[in-house]
Amino acid sequence: MIRIGIVGTGPIAYIMSEAIKENRDTQVFAVYSRTYEKGKEFAERAGIERIYTDYEEMLNDPDVDLVYIASPNSLHYRQGIEAIRHKKNVIIEKPFSSNYNQTKKLIDLAEQKGVFLFEGMTIYQEPNYKLLKEKISQIGRVKEVQCCYMQYSHKYDDLLAGKEPNVFSLKYSGGALMDLGIYNIHFILGLFGEPRKIDYVCRKHENGIDLGGTLIMRYDDMNAVALAAKDVGGDNRNIIAGENGYIIVDGGSNGHKPFTVCIGDQSERYDIVNNHSFLFSELKAFADICISNNEAAMKGLWIYTESAMKVIDRAKESANIVFAEDCDS
Repeated sequence: MIRIGIVGTGPIAYIMSEAIKENRDTQVFAVYSRTYEKGKEFAERAGIERIYTDYEEMLNDPDVDLVYIASPNSLHYRQGIEAIRHKKNVIIEKPFSSNYNQTKKLIDLAEQKGVFLFEGMTIYQEPNYKLLKEKISQIGRVKEVQCCYMQYSHKYDDLLAGKEPNVFSLKYSGGALMDLGIYNIHFILGLFGEPRKIDYVCRKHENGIDLGGTLIMRYDDMNAVALAAKDVGGDNRNIIAGENGYIIVDGGSNGHKPFTVCIGDQSERYDIVNNHSFLFSELKAFADICISNNEAAMKGLWIYTESAMKVIDRAKESANIVFAEDCDS
């Protein structure tokens, strides 16, 4: 049984707690929160045994086998480093860190300490995405890819009211690219690998954060265009266009999404039944890797994580986006 300590009490942390309870090999065991009140409320809701307001105290708990970090983006690196130093296995919610330099340090330290380290990215473990990778050859050589993930954030209202929520803050490594665009990036990388050129054209708030934008990933014989925005909503879907046909992915890049393969006047829809909670497949895969001591599988996922952060860095440079963490790491 893998006993998991959760860092953070936000919505994604609770969703992970549900996935932990659903998996037979994992137990939601502890929670860390800066305030006892929030920690207690979360623990009661999620059925958690131990509450910590001191992060190092939780890391020193010998009963905690793995730490799931779901704190603001800018804290991922430092909290991840501390957990690895305490020889805890770690899942860091996407985005893995604020930049590639931090990502490389996290991975290097995990390898040195002999612990398992994962990025909380859903799609690689989802049955529909795995099936999509099998079916994509049917449409011939791919020439164009369009990904759209636009979701109006209620935090945008706070930004307009003069506040600065974490998700819209350079200090906390926020913005549309990091919050939503990261899903598009992983969707594309998992199918086509790293691009040769990156351009990111975005709309910025006066504080310098990107509210939304278009990421262009150029390959030798194809282009991938990825839209992400947090100040508007949209009809989220992905289109992969090949010489013999095209594929439409309903709902975009995040999670277990059905898709349709269209060739000529024929179309076939694919949707593997998945009655589990949102993060179940991801967590099950990570737990299986830990239990079977499958370092090769973990390192295979590191390739995607490192590639994604390289794309993020190049996109930020293209759009002149600089996080506080970029200056400190």
